[in-house]
Amino acid sequence: MVSRYCLLLAALGCALPDALGQSPPSLALQVSGGAAYLSVTGDAGSPCTVQYSTNLGQADGWSLLTNYTLFGSTGEAVDSNSTALGPRFYRVVITIPPNLSWVRAGTYAMGSPTNESDRLTDENQHTVLLTNGFYAGQFLVTQGAYLSLLNTNPSYFSTNQGYAQNLSLPVEEVSWDDATNYCAKLTQQAQGAGQIFSNWVYRLPTEAEWEYACRAGTVTAFYYGTNLLSGMANFDGEYPYLGGVGTTNNPGGTFLDHTTAVGGYQPNALGLYDMAGNVREWCQDWYGPYPTNSVTNPSGPALGTNRVFRGGAFNSPGDECRSARRDKYLPTSAFNTVGFRVFLSPGP
Repeated sequence: MVSRYCLLLAALGCALPDALGQSPPSLALQVSGGAAYLSVTGDAGSPCTVQYSTNLGQADGWSLLTNYTLFGSTGEAVDSNSTALGPRFYRVVITIPPNLSWVRAGTYAMGSPTNESDRLTDENQHTVLLTNGFYAGQFLVTQGAYLSLLNTNPSYFSTNQGYAQNLSLPVEEVSWDDATNYCAKLTQQAQGAGQIFSNWVYRLPTEAEWEYACRAGTVTAFYYGTNLLSGMANFDGEYPYLGGVGTTNNPGGTFLDHTTAVGGYQPNALGLYDMAGNVREWCQDWYGPYPTNSVTNPSGPALGTNRVFRGGAFNSPGDECRSARRDKYLPTSAFNTVGFRVFLSPGP
């Protein structure tokens, strides 16, 4: 019976970033009572598709066995079909939608240390455990993407205000309500096209996920390091930030006073762009004080008045672009300094 089953190496749907990238899943096989029991190992949170084939020489010869999300580092799939003739081959595939980076589960210190210059009182540092990985958009949502999905472009830096059309600029003048509506529409479209599992959703990040993804393993004020100097991001370069000093004055620094095309500055180690400038980014959470103890998968207060946004904008001084910096506003409000990026994970 064992000879009728063959095991193949796991496969990823596309290339992954080297730093903190997604581990290729692996398979192990046991056979009992005519059924194949497949043990899948990989990063917690990964979306796995287990497939089988009876003829590797046939083009497109793979058939679906099951889809599931790998909660924990291992999972099991069962092939109970004992009537198939010839060998059966198996593989596990992760198909990754474009322009997303995998962010592994892990633990980090959220907030800022007490010796970080210009820190605010609502940034008390505490330990956060995120138990499942997720995908983060490499780019801010652009005017073009927003227009294509919703057939409207609310942005200030557009033909609405006499600017030349540039659909690669980030969308702004979007409220928290607008951003969550976009995520819901994108989820509906992607599920309908079979691009994501039916239980996966595009959404705004939690505040804890946003900072974890922004830091990409760093513990400094910025993912660039301790300093943010003119030209390193789209911020007010007349007010750069120096570690140990804070925001300083540089009259010769670059201040564009408008958004720029997404992806124009150096990304962090996860391949995420514009997390320290261009436009601020809406998060899921209601704004509230941080806990003082360690927490697991925090999602903010159950109720509130203001929603959180994170990251710097084109008109921000250096201190407002720090990875730990927090801000908030009414979810119905919209500004030309605030946009968003999408994250992808299983739904609640």
